[in-house]
Amino acid sequence: MDDHEEQALHELEAAEDEEAVEHHSTRTFLAGLAIGALIGAGAALLFAPQSGADTRRAVSRRAKHLAREARDHYDEITEKLRRARRAKERDDATDD
Repeated sequence: MDDHEEQALHELEAAEDEEAVEHHSTRTFLAGLAIGALIGAGAALLFAPQSGADTRRAVSRRAKHLAREARDHYDEITEKLRRARRAKERDDATDD
């Protein structure tokens, strides 16, 4: 291996090391963000002006509402996909 190849290999290894450090930094940041969000949510629940029972009911209602919205969106997307598949099958049949 000549000097030029060794230098290119060294630069490639340095770039890979830098990419690994950036990936680790990003994961560390995201983990810290998630932990901070959980701590903040816990603190908000502890210092909320409602009672625990009221908070649980509110969280339960919100979760049910979000689940209903998610089901509605899922059904809507599923129906759109069915229509698109049928249209493609019709187009394929007319092309034959």
